[in-house]
Amino acid sequence: MADDLAGAGVPPSIDRATLAGLLSLHAPLAPVPVCPALRAFSATDELPLWQAIEDACGHQIDAPFFAVAWPGAQLVARAILAGTVDVRGRRVLELGCGSGLSSVAAALAGAAHVRATDIDGLALLTTSLLAEAHGVRVVTGVLSVLDDDAIMAALNDTDVVIAADVVYNRELGLALARLIGQCRSRGIDVVVADSGRPFFDPAGLAATETSDVPVPFGVEGRSSRRVVLYR
Repeated sequence: MADDLAGAGVPPSIDRATLAGLLSLHAPLAPVPVCPALRAFSATDELPLWQAIEDACGHQIDAPFFAVAWPGAQLVARAILAGTVDVRGRRVLELGCGSGLSSVAAALAGAAHVRATDIDGLALLTTSLLAEAHGVRVVTGVLSVLDDDAIMAALNDTDVVIAADVVYNRELGLALARLIGQCRSRGIDVVVADSGRPFFDPAGLAATETSDVPVPFGVEGRSSRRVVLYR
């Protein structure tokens, strides 16, 4: 369930029902390769969904990254469901949630409160739909890793921060490293997964797991990505 889409930039013509229909057609729910107990919206090619959403709203949008179970999110979700990352009774904040897969795993694993954040309103709406499909509550909200003040405020009621495949440029890499430093100084657990982005800096976190995760060839141009989980 979502409770905060204010300012999220969801196109007015794309309501919950419209997006649900387009996802069902172009990115239907499917078992997650590394943790099949979970389902995720799973486009084998982003272009048909991308075009369909643009046709529905009448203007260009960013790529629908929320319609794929990204490899880092799969590994974080698996670690949470396996209990390797213990979120039971804890307050979890996800950054760059995409489809919301990791947040849904946290809710299923007994987190006291889960807040999934992203800068893309359609990602937040997709996360809400995925939470509903799994029968759990996930609060959503707009938050950028680059907004230091907003990040610091969000950490005030957080016990565990999770993030997966969120670094796409140098600025994001530096911002995530700052965030990791703040979390460590506050005693907040941090769990980050990365699949080889060039600007990623674990900022002192330890690599605890490495896994080759299946990915859709039509999206990634390969059949798997090697993902490292850091804590």
